[in-house]
Amino acid sequence: MKRLLLITLLLLPAGMRAQEAETLQSLARQFASPADRYKPHAWWHWMGTNFSKEGIRKDLRAMKEAGIGGVVIFNAPSWLDISKNPWPWQTYRSDAYWDALGVALRESGELGMEVGIHNSPGWSTTGGPWIKPGQGMQAVAFSITKVKGGRTVRTVLPNPKAGEATAGYFKDVAVMAIRDHKPVAVADIVDVSAFFKAGVLEWEAPAGEDWNIYRFGYAPTMQHTHPTPEEVADSSLEVDKMNPEATKEHWKNVLDPLRERFGKSIGATFNSIWIDSYEAKDQNWSPNFREDFIRLKGYDPVKQIILACQRGDSILNPAMNGIYPPLAHFSAETNRFLEDYAEVINRLFLNCWEIGKELVNEAGFRLCFEPYGSIWDAPFDMTEGIAVADIPVTEFWVHSDDVHGGTELAMAAARSGKRIVGAEAFTGMEATCTFTETPALLKRPADMGYAAGCNRYYLHSWAHNPLDDTFLPGWSFAHYGTHFSRNQTWFEPGKTFFTYLTRCQMLLQQGTMISTDGFTLRRSLPEAEIFFIRNPYHTVEKEYSFPVAEGVPELWDAYTGKIKSATHWRRDGNKTYVTLKLGKDESVFVIFTTQKRAYPVQPETEVTNESATPLDGNWKVTFHPGTNETPFTKILTGLVDFSKQKDKRLRYFSGTAVYETTFTVTAGDMQDDKRLTIDLGELHDMAEVEINGKKVAVLWMPPYKTDLSAFIKNGRNELKVHVTNTWINRLIGDEQYPADFEWTDRNQGLRAMTGLPDWLVKGRPRPQKNRKTFLPWYYFSKESPLSPAGLLGPVTIIRQEVSVKDVAGSQTVSPVYDLQCEYLVNPLGIDDPYRLNQLEDFKGFSPRVSWKIDGSNPAILSVDNRYPIGYLPTPLSVDDRQQWRLPPVTVGGYHPSTGIPDYCYKHKERCGLG
Repeated sequence: MKRLLLITLLLLPAGMRAQEAETLQSLARQFASPADRYKPHAWWHWMGTNFSKEGIRKDLRAMKEAGIGGVVIFNAPSWLDISKNPWPWQTYRSDAYWDALGVALRESGELGMEVGIHNSPGWSTTGGPWIKPGQGMQAVAFSITKVKGGRTVRTVLPNPKAGEATAGYFKDVAVMAIRDHKPVAVADIVDVSAFFKAGVLEWEAPAGEDWNIYRFGYAPTMQHTHPTPEEVADSSLEVDKMNPEATKEHWKNVLDPLRERFGKSIGATFNSIWIDSYEAKDQNWSPNFREDFIRLKGYDPVKQIILACQRGDSILNPAMNGIYPPLAHFSAETNRFLEDYAEVINRLFLNCWEIGKELVNEAGFRLCFEPYGSIWDAPFDMTEGIAVADIPVTEFWVHSDDVHGGTELAMAAARSGKRIVGAEAFTGMEATCTFTETPALLKRPADMGYAAGCNRYYLHSWAHNPLDDTFLPGWSFAHYGTHFSRNQTWFEPGKTFFTYLTRCQMLLQQGTMISTDGFTLRRSLPEAEIFFIRNPYHTVEKEYSFPVAEGVPELWDAYTGKIKSATHWRRDGNKTYVTLKLGKDESVFVIFTTQKRAYPVQPETEVTNESATPLDGNWKVTFHPGTNETPFTKILTGLVDFSKQKDKRLRYFSGTAVYETTFTVTAGDMQDDKRLTIDLGELHDMAEVEINGKKVAVLWMPPYKTDLSAFIKNGRNELKVHVTNTWINRLIGDEQYPADFEWTDRNQGLRAMTGLPDWLVKGRPRPQKNRKTFLPWYYFSKESPLSPAGLLGPVTIIRQEVSVKDVAGSQTVSPVYDLQCEYLVNPLGIDDPYRLNQLEDFKGFSPRVSWKIDGSNPAILSVDNRYPIGYLPTPLSVDDRQQWRLPPVTVGGYHPSTGIPDYCYKHKERCGLG
């Protein structure tokens, strides 16, 4: 049995195997730099035939460098004149396409990244050019012919789809006759299908009232997957969502080519197949629908549709190829039928989703599924769809106030035992996503998604850029989504934003989701309770209530990567109350644990006194344009907004400006009870602070403040502030000059190139030298307002006197440096960083040093809690050495009273013995 279980586990895709549970200790150890498995992924849109192997490699390497753990490939249209595309032979599923996909998989494998792919061309929904009209989505159609009773009827029954631009067929299901009177009932319907042949009805109509003859059947809706690469736009049909045989044929065409070409990568690098949100309209029939309905409900739906029509209830929705829900102006009998009708459609849809999921899993992939309609309501139940998915996925938009499906989706996922809840993150339209997005702007929706229960983001979108890096910012995804790219101006400082997402996702993927209300999310672990708190409003200090009766609260700040003790808290019965001060769009994890702490937690400090000194005077500023222009330097006598300067190099600057100045620190500023902080004031849009050549912090949201205490020295200190803005001003600057390509506004009103210009395709010099940027989509005109840019300040050095609070917040404690050293007889695992040189230096014994720290010295507080011997940050003083706690040991080679190895007496400096 164990052998069978092992074989089963090995056959599962890597992402579906049980992940080894983290301990709070392991989470704390990697909080500053979490494991790769917690990183966000990115939707990677390949735009028509416009992809290149070199661009694929550059994109993937940039994502890896930025902190993105995987990609999902979507094949979208180029939205340009395809006759001007430089790679016309690279059509969807051509040899060139498969070759490029192979490059992406090999490169991802070498980088340790995961790859998924959408099942169909386009992003909606399930289908492809392999689907024939008879396998596509179907809808009811019927014609009504009036005949006289009491005679032999010989009449042509019209084809209800005649003259329409369909696939050229209409499938007959039944011909029914019903007396033309009201009220009507099932008993009034006569099945005359046996008398209908080749379009003609020959029937002895009973005497009495006139009859309505229904020629009832169905036809393909001809709904296409969309938006697809142009070469398959007219041939890629949505598959019938209620037909098991058509469903199997679809997934066979999706999966077989992947298995044949990339079988060795499946389950490891290549591990997910996607179904995006439902945008395929509806269908209300299928070849097997009548039989399935009778099986599930026990009566004939054909007669009920005819009865509804006779009553005057127009239940079919031709615009959506579906049915209407029960409505007040329909009869009660019709509405009862509509409830059954919708239930059967739901059941058949879900049955086919389940078939697809099984086939995807059998092929070695997991199924990522957005089980809802994002434009129109989906004709199936979202909650049941969540249960089908291996990873259920929702979505949120940059400027929205909620997550699609709200908290209901995440709670349903938790009930279904789904640990991961994905989110298509930061989608948007060109009205709001025009290279204006910054990490500060994105944090608000990011925290909204986390508070709603999402815990793995798929960034929307990283458009594949096939162009050479002389063309910047290069490709973008036109109308939709945030412009993540290797050529974003804030690519380098933006890595800290992705680290923030990764820290959040690491904690939010632990344990079991208990509850969420959109502002407070709770997850439970055996050894801890995790709460995520966000504040989307103005700065507020208030007392939060937590349903926790034991444990000490800690504050885990994903923005800085620091863990602090909470000082202002109290317990009353089964609840704990913690007072938190959060600025606008700030967030924090509040974690309660009853376990003995085995990791360092910084004590919270209280400022008892402070003074501020502005950094006035000249600034040396070196400008590094985001384009390929040569950097230049200016001396500024004050801090100014670049966008308001006459110098066009500053006015239209986009990139990173490095500000340099100096300030002086005295010995009194460096005492244990002192702290030195810098406040940069107003800036646009991100800043990296550097002191004396050492990186202090990247500040990507206000307030732009950070502690300098661990980096300063007595005397003159050199300050550099690297300030990065967006592409906006340079894009507007380029609009001051004539275009060297053709424009069109056919793309939903968005200004765009008709196609890539001839000079680019043929490798000729650019005609318009004053234009510095290049992208196929333009979001600005020459009159568009510029965005504020640069460091506006005021920049202030703040000297503070601080006291350290104990966890009860009632008294000041003095610094205590408690150093412990343990020696493990059994060697550690090969992956343990403290195994360093253990065999050579300790003959199989592995030394580890642990720091337990309570104190205010920032240089000490900033160190890790464990160091290999020989890697201690500073030698210990005599007084500190006396606080060592070393158990006596009797193993040979150890000092009999202290337990210190003989090695350490010979190498005292390396062992930290002075």
